[in-house]
Amino acid sequence: MSQVCEIELCRRTARALCHCCQQNICIVHLNDHNNVLNSQLDPLIDQINLLDNRLRTLNIQTIVNSYREKLEQWRLDSHKEIDRYFEDKCQELKRLVVDKFDEQQEELGNLQSKLSELIHEQQITRDEFYELALISEQLEHDINNIEENFIELDARPLILDFTLISIKGINEQDYDLSILSPVYKSINRPAGSYGALACSNKYLLIHQAPSLCLVDQDLTIIKNIPWRHGAIYDICWSTVLNLFIVLDQKHLYFVDEKTMSIEKVSTIEKRKWLSCTCLKEFLFLSTNEWGSSITKILLNSSKKLDKQWQSPDICKKDEYIDVITNNKRKIAMIIRNSSKQTVRFELRSPETLDRIWSIILNDVWSPNKPFHCCPFINDDWIVADHTTGRLLHITRTGLMKSTLPYNSIPYCVARFGINTLAVSANDGIHFHNLNYRKTYTIFLV
Repeated sequence: MSQVCEIELCRRTARALCHCCQQNICIVHLNDHNNVLNSQLDPLIDQINLLDNRLRTLNIQTIVNSYREKLEQWRLDSHKEIDRYFEDKCQELKRLVVDKFDEQQEELGNLQSKLSELIHEQQITRDEFYELALISEQLEHDINNIEENFIELDARPLILDFTLISIKGINEQDYDLSILSPVYKSINRPAGSYGALACSNKYLLIHQAPSLCLVDQDLTIIKNIPWRHGAIYDICWSTVLNLFIVLDQKHLYFVDEKTMSIEKVSTIEKRKWLSCTCLKEFLFLSTNEWGSSITKILLNSSKKLDKQWQSPDICKKDEYIDVITNNKRKIAMIIRNSSKQTVRFELRSPETLDRIWSIILNDVWSPNKPFHCCPFINDDWIVADHTTGRLLHITRTGLMKSTLPYNSIPYCVARFGINTLAVSANDGIHFHNLNYRKTYTIFLV
C-alpha cells in the first residue's frame, strides 16, 4: 500500500525519504525542499567570498609591526637595565680602587714622616733601618698589585632566559590536563581486540574483535567488517588517499571508510613494521626491531620509496621506536633506550628527520610496555604511558606540563574531532570531553 506525503494537508503519494526532515514526502515537496537548500547556498557563498576578501587584504606586516613595537620597547628597557647595572659596577670598582689608593697613600705618608723624624734626630739604629726597609718593600709590593692584579673581576657571560618573553595568539587554546573530564562514554573491547585506533575527519576506526569498526561523532558504531589478517600494530589516516592505513606484522592494508573494504598493499616491501603516520603526500613507517629504521614513501600510484633512515642515523642499535606520528607540521616519535633504560619523546623535521627537541619521559623502565602519543591542543602532545598508567602532557616546546594518573592502563590515545579525547585502554575505549580555556594575552615578562 502506497504511503501518503507526510507534509501537512498534502494528499499526494510519498516518493522518497527526505534526509533533511527525515519524512516520506512527494516529488513536489522533495523539489521544494531541494530548492530551499539551493537558495541558501548563495548567501553562504557571498559570506565566504567576503571572508576570503578580508583575509587577502590583511596587511601582515602592519600586524607584525604593532607587536614588534612592544618587543622593541622591551629591548630598550632591557638595555637600560643593563646600562644601570654596568654603571653601578663601575662605581663599585672605582670605590674599591680609591679606597685602596687612600690606604696606601696613608701608609706611605706615615713612612715618610718616620724617615723625616729619624733624619732630623740623626739617631737611627740598625733594627729601625731594617724595619723601615721592610715597610718600604711591602709598600712597593702593594703598589705593584694596584697596578697589575689588585682587582679580581669575574664577568660571567649573560645567559638569556628564553622564558622571559611569552607570545600567544589571542585565540589560542590552553589546556590543563588536571581538568580532564570523567569518562562520559565507553566502548567495550572483547578479548582478542587490538588497542590501536585512528581518526579521519569524520570517524574513528577501532578493532572490536573480530571486526574493524567505524565510530561516528555520536560515538556509535555505524559500520564494521571482519578482520581476518594478523595482529594490528598501528592505524593512521591518509588525507591524500582518503583511506585508513592498517599495519599488521608484515603488511599494509587500505581501509575505505565509505565501503569498509580492505585492500592489501602489495607495492610496499614486506618488513616487520610497527608504526605508521601520514603527513601530506608521504607515508612514514618504522620497523619492529632494536635499531629501528624509518621508511618514507610517496603515496602516488606506484607507492614510490622516497627515503630511508637506518640505525644509527635515526636511533642507536640499543634503541627502539615505539611510535611515530605527526601534527601536520612535525614528526613526533617515542624511543626506548635499553642501555640507559630511558624513554624519550622527540620532535623532528619531516624533511630530514633532524631532531628539534627531546625530553625524557619515564621514571620507571619496562622493555616490553610501549608508549603512544597523539597531537593535542595548541600543538602540544598527549602521551599514553603504559608502564605507569598515566597520561602525560608535553608542550610544543618540549616541556613536561602535567601528568595525570589514569584509572586503567592506557594503550593508545587520539584526539577525535575538536572536543573529544579517545583513550584505548586495557578495559575498553574511553571518551573524555576536552573543556579547554582560551588565552587572551600577548605579554612580555
